[in-house]
Amino acid sequence: MPRPLAICLENLSPPSPAERYLRCVAVVGRRPGLRVDARGEVLWRSDDAVACELWVSADDRLILFRPHGAPPVLVRRTGRTLDVPPEKPVVLVDRDQVEVAARKMRVHVHGSTTSEHAPSWLPPQAAARPDALSRAAAAAFALGAVLGAAGCPTGPNDPIDVRDQPPTIAPEPQPPPPPPPIDVRETPPDIGPAQE
Repeated sequence: MPRPLAICLENLSPPSPAERYLRCVAVVGRRPGLRVDARGEVLWRSDDAVACELWVSADDRLILFRPHGAPPVLVRRTGRTLDVPPEKPVVLVDRDQVEVAARKMRVHVHGSTTSEHAPSWLPPQAAARPDALSRAAAAAFALGAVLGAAGCPTGPNDPIDVRDQPPTIAPEPQPPPPPPPIDVRETPPDIGPAQE
């Protein structure tokens, strides 16, 4: 069963150090969750001028989805560029760059999580501490090893995966019907005379 993904969206031209790393969660399936609007602003569970959605597919991949009629969105990956087609899921991998309007963001995939929460800024002092950077680098290295072992394309010659249809999320199974009620009678049935 797929789980939400913890990611960071790194603003590549932040107006201040406090607005560089945005901690986010991509929810499972195409339901309102993490989105980016036409100005490049990150939204949470909003339908306002959506340029693209970020969500998790049934095969646990981070998906960027551009709805029909949405403004242009670009994905860049080590020398390759894709104009995201409308209504076609695009598989994102760690360190892909997404461009909406003038906003350029690098995606950092941290792994699955059990919680869903609104985006929040990573305090600049946490990102600037050498011990935090060492831990982040070690975590990124470990995540890269895990993703590489799982066959996620991250090399310079790997194409950007555009799908005609994402794997579908299986619906939750229906609970079994309740058992029939227990027959409780006021008087026991007459069982007749005893046989000798």
